[in-house]
Amino acid sequence: MRHVGGEQELAQQGHFRELTNSGRSSLRWIIESAQLQSKRLLLPDFLCEVILDVLAEYNIDVDFYSVDSQLGYQLPDDVGDYDALYLIKYFGATTASFACAVATFKQCIIVDDVFSPYPQVLDIRQSWYSFNSLRKISAVADFSMLYSNQRLKPLEVKPLIEFATLKYQAKQYKYDYLNTKKGEEQAYLSLFNQGESCLDEHKGIFSPSSRSVLESIDFYKYLDDERALRRKNYAVVCELLSEYSLPIQSDCYSFAPLLLPSRDAVRRRLMGHNIFLAVHWPEAKVVVNQLSHSILSIPLDSRYSEHDINVICQYIRSSI
Repeated sequence: MRHVGGEQELAQQGHFRELTNSGRSSLRWIIESAQLQSKRLLLPDFLCEVILDVLAEYNIDVDFYSVDSQLGYQLPDDVGDYDALYLIKYFGATTASFACAVATFKQCIIVDDVFSPYPQVLDIRQSWYSFNSLRKISAVADFSMLYSNQRLKPLEVKPLIEFATLKYQAKQYKYDYLNTKKGEEQAYLSLFNQGESCLDEHKGIFSPSSRSVLESIDFYKYLDDERALRRKNYAVVCELLSEYSLPIQSDCYSFAPLLLPSRDAVRRRLMGHNIFLAVHWPEAKVVVNQLSHSILSIPLDSRYSEHDINVICQYIRSSI
């Protein structure tokens, strides 16, 4: 008879894991764990400018590689000269380009997987770090997972309570405004802006708030249903806007990216119909790219039915 009873045993994971409140906190933890301060890092030219702000905090020397119109990486011949390679899984997409980059680079790899429910796990020997950010794809205000095959620097992290409080208050105000006509739109917009300003001002590494841990448990509990609904919504976009849709493959769709002529004009017309679509991402100040001036993202989450997505697509088509 095998051993029976006592506390349950637990096998060691194949990678190390931590939680933070945001992608930027996770990135700071990666930099400190991998000792990348003042090192050379190769980045995609299509990226969120916050990444550059965080790297600047650590005096990291950055260069850029091109991302093509299909989200493919165009790595330079001297890629091996860099201390680390930064890869973004755009909209959680799984691509041959990503797999090729991972196989090619033999130093430290950082995977920015903010659009996915779980960070990418790599099956490679060299150092890798991967992180997500649930606040980008769900109602959770501050929650990021960080994975690595390397031990992470021991840190005592605490939540950024002010940030979480502002964000959840804004989310409640927005819910009340949209569903009960209570309050004013500017009230929740102001709180959202205050929350983002708070996060920008605090440069440390923070843990998620208790509420976000609980909200995350709820999100993961219904993840299979969420995945299925998002897959259906994505299929609607591909069917109705096929000539503008940027095709991606993902196990959990977050947004449907479109490449639109006169994107800014289309976006302004949509605002007149109460449709406010995000740009992932505006062009960074220090580098140009092929995508920022034409890309527009349709949210696919469970706030929206297939009928809602159908209507959104019709408005987009009539606005082009």
